[in-house]
Amino acid sequence: MIINNKSIRELHFDHELWLNEMAFWKQEIAVLDKYLAAVIVSLTDKQTRGEVDHFENQFTIQRSFINSLKHDVKAQEKLIAELEKDINNRKLQQKKADDEYEIRDKMLTNQKLYNDLKSSFKNWLSNKL
Repeated sequence: MIINNKSIRELHFDHELWLNEMAFWKQEIAVLDKYLAAVIVSLTDKQTRGEVDHFENQFTIQRSFINSLKHDVKAQEKLIAELEKDINNRKLQQKKADDEYEIRDKMLTNQKLYNDLKSSFKNWLSNKL
């Protein structure tokens, strides 16, 4: 069966890749947090503290967004399973298609935002250490 020019198998594959990528992001954020904690100990000026707060907030936002997106992907997987059982349900197909576009857009946007954040943090960290 094909939805939005992608087979169900391709959609399952995309979702699995996304879930793995999100798990990697969370692991990476934990590593970035460790480096941020090291900066907190060694640098105490007000400007640096504000910069540290900025990155702490960004990491928190990323974790929250990842958790939300992970929930959406898992819900989409459940919807695909329902659709596979009831292949002729047009209403279910439309909901699946609409949700898929939204999730795909969120994932692509967050890939860019996350990479920008990581790059920004690495640049900032290299200037502080």
